[in-house]
Amino acid sequence: NIGLIHKPSHRVKANNTEALRRLFDFTKKMKFLKAATAVIAALVVTPASAFTVSPTAFVQSSSTRHSSPRTILHISSWGDDGPRGNQVVEEADPETKIQAYLKQPQPVEARSNLDGTCLVSGLVKTKERTDQTIFDLLNLEDSAFKFDKIVAFVDDVKFAKKRLLSRHARYTGLLDRLDFSEAIAAGALPTVEQLDGVKSWVAVVSGGEGVDIVSELTQISGTAKAATSIENVAVLVTDATSLDEAAAKAAVESFASDSLSFTVIATGPINEKVEGSMPYMISELGTANGTVSAEQSFSRDEGLRMITTALALESGKNKAMTFTEVTDVNQTETKLVRGLRECGFTRPQEIEHMISKGPEVRMT
Repeated sequence: NIGLIHKPSHRVKANNTEALRRLFDFTKKMKFLKAATAVIAALVVTPASAFTVSPTAFVQSSSTRHSSPRTILHISSWGDDGPRGNQVVEEADPETKIQAYLKQPQPVEARSNLDGTCLVSGLVKTKERTDQTIFDLLNLEDSAFKFDKIVAFVDDVKFAKKRLLSRHARYTGLLDRLDFSEAIAAGALPTVEQLDGVKSWVAVVSGGEGVDIVSELTQISGTAKAATSIENVAVLVTDATSLDEAAAKAAVESFASDSLSFTVIATGPINEKVEGSMPYMISELGTANGTVSAEQSFSRDEGLRMITTALALESGKNKAMTFTEVTDVNQTETKLVRGLRECGFTRPQEIEHMISKGPEVRMT
């Protein structure tokens, strides 16, 4: 019996084989999950990361790169155009090659002074709506805004509180930042004294018949310049059909200042379409292409989105623009806006691209 060797039974062998197979399958799954997680982390851009206060993407300069001593450069391998560093890479034309033109979304640069107090004027005047949308946009957690206080400048504080002090405002944290200030007369703009301590001013001007938009804009620019604490002023002009090229240019020039940055957006008459439901075109206000007609209506909520996002963007500084809806499915702006959204661009990334590059296709 001493010389006998006990061999494992067929059942033991089968169990061992099954255990090894399961271990192998588990290892393969873990490797796949790890790789998939890394890919997703690299591709996904969350709303919170859509903004960056300052550029952080740096690449090593080509002059500091060293090749291995064993590297042999074959000049002929460069081809007729020479080294890649000497070749000019032309960006694809969005009018003809929209998919080649679009790149992976990147964080966009936000202004560095979006803190302190922000004042909103020109809203909360009617029983038909609460006008809470713009306050929600300025209070978004995943945004560039870091305001300590958001002031509603209104004609009637008691009426405005009934419209804005809602359960929604409490749940979103808006109540912790919301404050009120009353105009000295119905329809009046804030005075220099009422702007004391305000860092950013968002003004909504409703145009239409009988409204002198140029006078209103000139008064806003003059008051903003006189208020020493103002660093950003953003103006949304709705129903700006009375603004011709010369008048618009004069109004825009009144904002020029070394002490503050301005953003002016003009649209046609207001409609109630859902935000983001229509492509849009941007033109330069104060030029031949920068006027709007009575037939070119624009979404109320989309206009509020545009002015608040332009306020947040570094690329929105000292810009005066008109936004118009695009209905032609074959127009470049339609293809571009839809392409950006299909590529996963957030609204800030989309609007930044349209402000920085999109207008170049159409503006003259």
